[in-house]
Amino acid sequence: MLTDIAMFLQDQGELAMGSRLKALSERLYAIADEVYRASGQTLEARAFPLLRYLQVKGPATVTEIAAAIGQTHSAVSQAVAKLRRGGWLVRRRDRADARRGLLELSAEAEARLDRLGPQWRAIRRGVRAAAARCGGDLLGALAAFEREVARGELTREILAEHARIDAARVEIHPYRADWREHFYRLNAGWLERYFALEPIDRQVLSDPDTHVLAPGGAIFFAALDGEVIGTCALLKEAPGVYEVSKMAVEPGFRGRGAGGLLLDAVIAEFRRRRGRTLFLESNRKLAPALRLYERAGFVHHPAPRPGSHYARADVYMVYEGKR
Repeated sequence: MLTDIAMFLQDQGELAMGSRLKALSERLYAIADEVYRASGQTLEARAFPLLRYLQVKGPATVTEIAAAIGQTHSAVSQAVAKLRRGGWLVRRRDRADARRGLLELSAEAEARLDRLGPQWRAIRRGVRAAAARCGGDLLGALAAFEREVARGELTREILAEHARIDAARVEIHPYRADWREHFYRLNAGWLERYFALEPIDRQVLSDPDTHVLAPGGAIFFAALDGEVIGTCALLKEAPGVYEVSKMAVEPGFRGRGAGGLLLDAVIAEFRRRRGRTLFLESNRKLAPALRLYERAGFVHHPAPRPGSHYARADVYMVYEGKR
């Protein structure tokens, strides 16, 4: 049931739009918090924009964060202070400019956020479904949406979606044309965070049919409950010589084994083709990825690969099989 205050604000029509959206915002925060609590997480929904920005974009200043998430410098500063006390954030000096203080996620925060993909996917699905049911003009849709929230239907739907997603197993699929956009999206995300999109990256990611599949390569996708969360490519360098490339798993879904399954699929395809050499190039910054490659049977070579295509590559590994 709607409260008398909610009914009054509805009667004010367009004049109360801001107040209604604020009230709805408070309820949506509460729903998200309920979803997090139901799955044993301690994240507060109000902190999501700030933490998600740092997870996706990497270290940033308070000013940069405030501009990106549409909040005041003061509001972000207050949130940062609270999150630092809670162990979510650490502050360090910018190596390029000692006068600038950068905020970044703590190691513990990175680990926490890397487990929240199922909750975030459930919230997306629940809100999308509720909004679709509401239809009509904006004010009518808002009223219908408020009723959905007040009746608890949105909460129930999100919790049900989360239970289903969390129980699902990661599945590996071969290349699908309708998933091509995810090949670009997932790889561009981590490249822009840690390095930069180089010309060869843009070329391959924008047209994988021409630059990966046509020369004899392969692309695999990891999906959870029907939605893509990861990808990896097998590039044909020369007859019998292949490269593992463009491995990416969506932030929030790491730790579910998607990376290992993708790598297994690429290695299996390499063997199926009776390849002679399988190599990869990476960077020392990407320690979790390097550990994954090592476990899979890739061995470090003492120097970067001669003639490397990538300016960022300072690691060269060749597959020798699991020992």
